[in-house]
Amino acid sequence: MSANAHKVVFLALGPHRVRAAERHVAQLTADGARVELVAPDLPEWRDVDVPQDVGVHRVDAPDPRAATRAARRLLRDRSGPLHDADLLVIGDPYAFPAAWDAVARRPDLAVALEPTADPARRPAPADLAVVTPWYPSANNPLAGAFVPPTIGAVRADHPRISVLHTEDWPYRYDAPNVEAISVAADRLAARVGPVIEDTAAGEVTRVPVPISSKRDYAAWALGHVEAIRRTLPTGRIEAPLVHAHTGIYGGVVAQRLARPDARIIVTEHASFLYNIFKQPAARRLYEEALHRADVFLCVSQHLRNEIRDQFPHHAHKLRVIPNAIDFSDFTPRPKPPRDLLRWLYVGRLSTQKGVDRVLAAFLAIAAEEPAATLTLVGTGPLVDQIRAELARSPYGDRVDLRPAVPPAEVPELMRTHDLLVHASPAETFGMTVVEAVACGTPVLVAESLGPQETLGGLNGRAGLLVEISEDPAVLVEGYRELRKRIDELDLPAARASLVERYGRDAVAARLREVYAAPEPAPIEVTTPAAPAQVAAPAAAEVAPSGQDDPDAPRVVLVAISPPQFKVVRQYVRRLIERGYAVDVITNDPLQWRRSEVDKRVRLLRLDTAERKRPVLWTEQLFVYRAPGKALAVARKRARGKDALWPELVVSRLERGHASAARWFHTSVFYPGYRVVRSQVLWRIVRRDVLPKLDLARTERVVVAGVFGVSIGWQLGRLRPDLTVTTSLVPPEPVSP
Repeated sequence: MSANAHKVVFLALGPHRVRAAERHVAQLTADGARVELVAPDLPEWRDVDVPQDVGVHRVDAPDPRAATRAARRLLRDRSGPLHDADLLVIGDPYAFPAAWDAVARRPDLAVALEPTADPARRPAPADLAVVTPWYPSANNPLAGAFVPPTIGAVRADHPRISVLHTEDWPYRYDAPNVEAISVAADRLAARVGPVIEDTAAGEVTRVPVPISSKRDYAAWALGHVEAIRRTLPTGRIEAPLVHAHTGIYGGVVAQRLARPDARIIVTEHASFLYNIFKQPAARRLYEEALHRADVFLCVSQHLRNEIRDQFPHHAHKLRVIPNAIDFSDFTPRPKPPRDLLRWLYVGRLSTQKGVDRVLAAFLAIAAEEPAATLTLVGTGPLVDQIRAELARSPYGDRVDLRPAVPPAEVPELMRTHDLLVHASPAETFGMTVVEAVACGTPVLVAESLGPQETLGGLNGRAGLLVEISEDPAVLVEGYRELRKRIDELDLPAARASLVERYGRDAVAARLREVYAAPEPAPIEVTTPAAPAQVAAPAAAEVAPSGQDDPDAPRVVLVAISPPQFKVVRQYVRRLIERGYAVDVITNDPLQWRRSEVDKRVRLLRLDTAERKRPVLWTEQLFVYRAPGKALAVARKRARGKDALWPELVVSRLERGHASAARWFHTSVFYPGYRVVRSQVLWRIVRRDVLPKLDLARTERVVVAGVFGVSIGWQLGRLRPDLTVTTSLVPPEPVSP
């Protein structure tokens, strides 16, 4: 609880953070505060569990805007819950507009996003900083349960560990007051600090990140970056070693905010990489994080293969190190179960996890097994659907739907049930599957790539893997088969095998290897040999290729926005391997550098000179810079007002300007500019690039992309015998 807060108003107006409100309100009450809870009249809040002496105020919430208005009226009331409050806790993003109204009227009011004992505390420098978007929290105790054991595996090696946890606070992108939520959240960010606590894992800093629920991974990642940047005293992560979890979130945060001298390790867990990679902006951010990382870990081989296939030039950084599991927390049950009648599922309640199929399969079994029960533990978007299904089914009373529990309570759940059922069609690892076997509980698991690898060699000993299918009958048949083969299970041996693979000591040893920076290669000092002792090179030896060999034949590659960059990059690699020096004329040198192009390739950039051309400079000035500057001044003035509406007007104008500028660029300016762009680029090449080319030793000019055709043609005119082609078939290797 914030220091000296005797009365607290806890304000939450959306459907997503009920569990967090319950836990925070209970803790505030236990700490001696008088608490008033302001919550919406929504189904998710009807069974809210708070202490009896907590005052609960319901506000009408047919939509977020109506809920904001009702909450604002309640908080403005002179006899309302806020009139003698010391602290206002903002429990979810939907509460931001009403909270800002309250703060503007009462500047002395303390405000927080979560209760904290020391609101002024900021993260301290550390020996190891762990950046993660997933970590056990009040709203989701199971989120990121794999992170604390990984930290525990190396805890003894690093006296000062800082965990930087950025937690998504989602709100609907199509909410009627979405701009008010965004503007109020931005304003309040300057007034609220993070929640920092000392734990067994180290100093844990929790940073809420309000994000629109529209699936824009690049915007989400940059939101995490800015939230952490505001929190850090110096604006950067003060640690020589940074271990980030997930490439698009933790990896991007580390890449943007780590010290230049920091060693960065990234561990990828995400099962949704396909969705990230198909968004160009998110893919670029991911590649930047991959480029900056010293080592990029994957929790399974198939995840490594997926990243390698997308970024083959970074394959040398990819390694497989699984999640660490502290098996001492998962002691086995005294006797293995025999009937397999008490089913258990632990995890997110979503279609992606196959929970709907688990429920359907259980209801089919329940019809023939009167003693069968199912416990579903977790939260997620399917909660209401599951409740409706249970209400319709004659066997619904045999399903126990429970909210997520802290990780410490999971082992007992597994020991008191007979079978863990997990039907996710896409899983990168499967922590709960391993934890169940560690407790001596058999598993029935869909044969996705993660569990295939995790339980490799243990199918039939730890449980049963079944075919991935949307048909619940597959799970039903798998369950019947497993019961028939119950005597073939060897759970103690399966547990021992998993300890060797994923035990804390085993994973710790591998983490220490990647945490340690490689020793610099020793410099050998030798006495030069006498001329008579220097051996002549063998006839088969080939002189080093590329820029190191002044006599190497050259290839000029004109790559102006090539449509298939990966193919072009591979072509350059083959040229280098065959002994050619390569000059690349490009408008995007950063793309080549991120792709770790061979250092022997010379990049001749056109982008800076092109941006300075009058036609582009004029568009930038009148379409983007001048209106943008005016809107920035207007926003700054609007932000000085207590009311939100002036800034909301500016926000709408900014959005309209962005849309209009985008339309003008794509529909008016660019169609005209592309007609003359080839000539513009040739003038730049003739002035800036041509003096750097050695056309006398150039064997061919290769054009990749339509905007390079004119450049290739003009180079061909300068040397009529020069081969100019669009073929990406490399020439024969250079003769020795």
